[in-house]
Amino acid sequence: MANMEKFSSLRKITELKDKKSRKSDKLSDLKKKNSINANIKPIKKVTRFFRFKSLVYLLKQDKKLILWNFFLKRPFFHSFKLIKSYLKKAPYIQKEDLFFFNINSFNDLTKKAKDKNSIFVFGYSYCMKPKDCPSKRFTKDCIHDKDNEICQKCEIFHQISKIPANDILLIIPDAYYIGIKLAEIIEKNPKKEIIYIIITCNMCINMFSDLSNMLNIKGLSIELSGRVCRNYKSFLFAEKGIKSGITNLYNNTDEKILDILKIREDIFS
Repeated sequence: MANMEKFSSLRKITELKDKKSRKSDKLSDLKKKNSINANIKPIKKVTRFFRFKSLVYLLKQDKKLILWNFFLKRPFFHSFKLIKSYLKKAPYIQKEDLFFFNINSFNDLTKKAKDKNSIFVFGYSYCMKPKDCPSKRFTKDCIHDKDNEICQKCEIFHQISKIPANDILLIIPDAYYIGIKLAEIIEKNPKKEIIYIIITCNMCINMFSDLSNMLNIKGLSIELSGRVCRNYKSFLFAEKGIKSGITNLYNNTDEKILDILKIREDIFS
């Protein structure tokens, strides 16, 4: 009987230790998660000075004068749109990791997706690519080969394989590339409504935001998490392809993109 009581007491002590251990593990995991998430937001407040500095930076990259030529075709209209954007406290409507440009919600985007006369541009930042990407990491190329093991593990692959032929895929090596490609797509498709869904870091979204409004284009920018650029210096390094960390989407954001892709696939099938 005494042995049974000792065994029962020992069992209770063991169970209590296990509970404490599990609780400690959960707290440890939570601390790690919070530590990672603390690095997600690169800038707490976007000032107008930063926004103007961003535009100057993009124009300095415009060696072939693609953006300048686009601007000069309708200088008064584009000036008005740019000034209007700068007068706003924020050049977009933000809802968590979603940044809406000239539309108000994801429902509005869904309605636009049902329009056959629109062209959707799906853009993915190069930093989402795996380090051993067969197309190389810091490039606008992507082979999205279904038989390639590396492609199969890539987060981008599972989405771009669903993009219909009527829409456009962009792999984004830098912020300037977003601007020139959208300008080119607008000029080539004057009778179509161009709408973009671009997945990139918070820094890049804010660098490009006022230019997006100058282009007078509707779109959604989706903020990446993970090893994103946390300041202007790290952003400039990433613009030159110096970035070792991998980025990824937040929890269920990929499902939203897949919903849009499904709508686009259905209307063109």
